[in-house]
Amino acid sequence: MKKFLIVFLMLIIVLSFISGRVIAQESTLRIAIPEDVGALDPCYAMNVRIVWPIMDSVHNGLVKFKPGTWEAVPDLAEKWEISKDGKEITFWLREGIQFHHGYGEMTAEDVKFSFDRIIDPESESPEAIEWDALDHVEIIDRYKVKLILKEPSARLFTATLPMISGLIVSKKAVEDMGKEKFNFNPVGTGPYEFVHWIPNQEITLTVFKDYWGEPPKIENLKFIPMPELFTAEMALEAGEIDVVSVLSEESIRRFQENPNFKVYPNPDMAIWRIRFNVSKPPLDNIKVREALRYATDVDEIIEAVFMGMVPRAYTFLPPGVLGYWEDAPHDEVNIEKAKKLLAEAGYSDGLTLTILGMKPQKADVAAEVIQSQWKKIGVDLEIHILESGAMIDAAKKGTYHMVWNRSGLNADPTYCTIWYVCDGEWDFSHWCNREYDRLVREGDRTFDVEKRAEIYRKVQKIMHDDVIDVWVTNGIRCACMQKYVDPGKFFPDGRLTPWLMSIKK
Repeated sequence: MKKFLIVFLMLIIVLSFISGRVIAQESTLRIAIPEDVGALDPCYAMNVRIVWPIMDSVHNGLVKFKPGTWEAVPDLAEKWEISKDGKEITFWLREGIQFHHGYGEMTAEDVKFSFDRIIDPESESPEAIEWDALDHVEIIDRYKVKLILKEPSARLFTATLPMISGLIVSKKAVEDMGKEKFNFNPVGTGPYEFVHWIPNQEITLTVFKDYWGEPPKIENLKFIPMPELFTAEMALEAGEIDVVSVLSEESIRRFQENPNFKVYPNPDMAIWRIRFNVSKPPLDNIKVREALRYATDVDEIIEAVFMGMVPRAYTFLPPGVLGYWEDAPHDEVNIEKAKKLLAEAGYSDGLTLTILGMKPQKADVAAEVIQSQWKKIGVDLEIHILESGAMIDAAKKGTYHMVWNRSGLNADPTYCTIWYVCDGEWDFSHWCNREYDRLVREGDRTFDVEKRAEIYRKVQKIMHDDVIDVWVTNGIRCACMQKYVDPGKFFPDGRLTPWLMSIKK
């Protein structure tokens, strides 16, 4: 009897522990992200790939992407009407929608404020380029607002409104807190409200009790920056986190073979490339850029950085995006031609160049491979690995000759190509081609699908001919989760939808 009681008590303790773990799992979902977000204010978002699942949990826009698709559907707006000339769009807002933290009802005034602050030059918002077609916003009444455009914009409902540039913030909250404080204390209308952000440690959200839509199934979300993917994967295996939003290529098979986890591979909507700073000598000489392109063995980079598990890219836009250039040239390695071009450019004795990148994007591995390849033509490559914010600042200033860089793309080609317009906010290439700019603008005003596709094929040909980048891959995006996590629905590029996730019983 005594032995039975001891066994019985031990069983109760074990069951209590298991039960407690399940309760903890249901109340808090711990998600590892590859780096800290840098900004939580939609006006100043820096890394869309990282911050989007967080911002999309806290905020709503007038429209949103239907989960699992790139289809724009109503969100804060119940309906809208577009004028015949495409320059006026009227939105009817849902009534009674509340902001977080007691900031009251969302109205047309908040919509106008959210967009006005982005297009205000004094804001210096990186999202301003997404609203370059917007002239002004008119408030018709408390629940009705009109966007007045300078010209029609084909990307308005495919990239601008459903993405970060279209998220609505509380005017009162921004004015109460000021720009700096609001960045660390965002106020939206989404299914989760912000709790706290401890930089480089965690961002915590909790269910918004007065959310107007379908309530989430998990009470708290905790996003934990883990720049070292290996560390995140170890934490997942140890049960310290529930979800890894990005799994390293080296670990995909290992987790697929482990019954305790589920791996969700998706084609990534992104571009990995070597971005030449064409304004910095000697890369202002196209022959030098051509030589470097001929000296680059992209397949070897893919094998070293991505374990050979991703397809090679030969152009900027990925397959499936309108205007994808299927017949793009397949530039291959030609060391002799590369040496000849360098000699013609006046560098027969070689030269020294610098490359910039950040570790979460595997810049150290990629740069070492590139360094080895370019030695064959007499180029010494200095490698500089920085944190995200410092890397972006240096790339914008044009301090380095080139950047190893990954950029998240979008289903709309203008969203992607607009980064390269003259003096663009994200033009790390410091490149300016007026014909390119003209075509990008024309593409954004063209609603005929075939004509628009042809415009963007021409755009990519200009990029290729000017040798501004070496394209590497569009990548894959693998999330990995404990088997008890139901992921809900992924966006087509593999991004998470945390507000739709749940714990399997």
